[in-house]
Amino acid sequence: METKINLEDCYLNKETMQYCCWNQNEDGQIVYEETPAFNLNGTYDILADVCGDRSGKVKVTLKEKKLSDFEQVRVLLAGVKNQEIYILPVTDVQSDCEFTIDTSILLPAMEYGRNKSVRILLETIADGQYFRYRLADKGRAKQDKDLQKGKKAWICEQACSEKLLLTQEGAKDIAYTLCVYMDQKGRWLFGLCANWRIHKMTQMCHLRYLTINKNLLKLRLVTDADKYGYFPDKVLFRFRSKLEVEREAYSFTIRKNRLRNNLRRFEAELDLDQVEWKSLYWDVLVVFLNPKTGDRYEASVSMTRNYRLFTAFLYSGKYKKENGFFLYPYNTSSKNLAFQYREEGEYDRWDFRMKEMVAFFLYRLLKPYWDSQQIQLVYEKFCMMAQDNGYYFFKYCMENGEEKRQKNHIYYVIDKNAPDREKLRPYKNRVVDFMSIRHMIYMQAAKLLVSTDTRNHLYAMRQRGSILKRYLRRKDLVFLQHGVTALKKVDFFYGKGKAGSCNLFVVTSDFEKGIIEKYFGYAEDEIVNSGFARWDVLEDKSEGLREILIMPTWRSWLENATAEEFKKSDYFRNYMELLNSRRFHDFLEKNDLCANFYLHSKFREFMQDFSVESKRIRLIAFGEEPANELMMRCKMLVTDYSSVCWDVFYLDKPVVFFQFDREKYEEAHGSYLDMSKELFGECADNVDGLLTYMEECAAGHFVIKPQYDAMRTNFYKYFDDQNSRRICDAIVEKWGKKKEEEKADEQE
Repeated sequence: METKINLEDCYLNKETMQYCCWNQNEDGQIVYEETPAFNLNGTYDILADVCGDRSGKVKVTLKEKKLSDFEQVRVLLAGVKNQEIYILPVTDVQSDCEFTIDTSILLPAMEYGRNKSVRILLETIADGQYFRYRLADKGRAKQDKDLQKGKKAWICEQACSEKLLLTQEGAKDIAYTLCVYMDQKGRWLFGLCANWRIHKMTQMCHLRYLTINKNLLKLRLVTDADKYGYFPDKVLFRFRSKLEVEREAYSFTIRKNRLRNNLRRFEAELDLDQVEWKSLYWDVLVVFLNPKTGDRYEASVSMTRNYRLFTAFLYSGKYKKENGFFLYPYNTSSKNLAFQYREEGEYDRWDFRMKEMVAFFLYRLLKPYWDSQQIQLVYEKFCMMAQDNGYYFFKYCMENGEEKRQKNHIYYVIDKNAPDREKLRPYKNRVVDFMSIRHMIYMQAAKLLVSTDTRNHLYAMRQRGSILKRYLRRKDLVFLQHGVTALKKVDFFYGKGKAGSCNLFVVTSDFEKGIIEKYFGYAEDEIVNSGFARWDVLEDKSEGLREILIMPTWRSWLENATAEEFKKSDYFRNYMELLNSRRFHDFLEKNDLCANFYLHSKFREFMQDFSVESKRIRLIAFGEEPANELMMRCKMLVTDYSSVCWDVFYLDKPVVFFQFDREKYEEAHGSYLDMSKELFGECADNVDGLLTYMEECAAGHFVIKPQYDAMRTNFYKYFDDQNSRRICDAIVEKWGKKKEEEKADEQE
């Protein structure tokens, strides 16, 4: 019978200085005993060697002390995070300096406890005094180069358990292994380490040389994975996609494979003409093989800081195709080697790099002046729009004296050819042309960014070798969002500490705030539950109009697809079937309706591929008309997974979901909602089903059904048109204090 351990009784009670431990009685059952109070006389390091095997037995060899030096000895494991204490039984004493401890009893404690790393201690009693000793080997630590660089040395040969499968709330099952490892100070620890992390720390491969000569890509790589029983079996060039079926891979030819001093150096070559190219990202992966176990693991190729700088700013090699697309290397946010295959643009030219250099030196020349301006930049997607939360926040600031209150100079950044630029004419002195020298200087000086998108949207999204873009990472960001975070999992990118992280996250309800806290990792003071700025101006304008809005979102597996690939997709086929359906045309005629089909910004280049025969259907390209206006004018919304559904639902209008590819979407994106149960509208997976629900809506005079109307109070906190004010209040509270602290520091 399996024995359950009550973990609440397995760690130190600091108030009473008593703790509970478990032991086995004669029947093999685990029992508890409480130890008497004690006074700790000190904690010191003691020289020792620790090694384990997969049976859970760990051998400890003392090199300075003997067991006979102490009256009593007990093995403690102290949690690294919160100092919980676990006690392990000594199962075998080989000599006065060697003994074995059993870690198998530790697995359930660490599986369900709050610690994933514990420090190994000896608690001893000698002459009536209590001492604790940390097992350590500082000499070994000084000889380990990885440890001296601040890296943990996960030791695979020292694994103390077979793979252990843990289930984390809100995450997939993760395989863990209990390992022995050493920290930078040379102290021994046990760690419950995810297997992917063990592989990442031990099967590493580094780039030493890269060149593209005509159609030949050549890499020179080095690895020390042989120490851990692995060697490089293959090198792959793989297309990056969230859908497994689309991850097409090509094998490099491995040459000059040599092992010397535990370092394996080898070269890999690939004929780029043999690749069937897709845009956008391609990764280089080394497949490591353990010949004893047959285990395989794919590792990315890491790049040193010097090689990252060389590749970004000095290396001009590329592979160019006749269609104007080209391939070039870059480093990912994880500092790994990858390649981009895309169309060459105006920001890739050398003359643009010179423009960057001018802006860089102008800022540096007058840095004290620019920094004193307290610049705040507001912008939206690609700096091409002024119709979302960014615009309405900026408009509120200009019309309500927020520059004076926030003690900032607030500017809106937009492309000079953007259709929405005319809306900003009343504030022309506060409008900055996208990618102008003024924009580049202000970007370097900015104290705060406020946007519906990430920092990267403030600059050319894909540009080779920018010297300014790297400064964006340091800027504070207020993330206004496009829409409510619920239907698409994005914490892998927008989560705290991730590439798209922010300093203040704007949400619309306690429901959404819970998602951001639970999955994204933001603290309460990093979230403002204010509602969206654009909702301040939302009002129902459908009276007297007969419009419906069809507004689907994009698909990650179609991003950067060619026109031919897009036209072969389920996405294109289903919406073309709807738009040209005789039943749909009859529905519009019968109800005297017009349909506005608004394509997502990422698919705007494919709008020309859509065609309709009915005069009651309008095809609207992204940016041609404000999405806000279309939502306010419509009687109902048809969408798939787009966050605009929350805006229409906010206006108390019905939403019908068209999810013909839900299974594929769940695989690629996932959702924080159970879309089979928690959607606030009917959901169809084919055109006929969709039209049935649309006909029901029209027959019901476009009134939300009672079961969905009851959900509104859970999904929205405010309906008072004061959202922009609440966002500004949060900025003043958070950054106003920061300015006061900086001013106080200067005076000191």
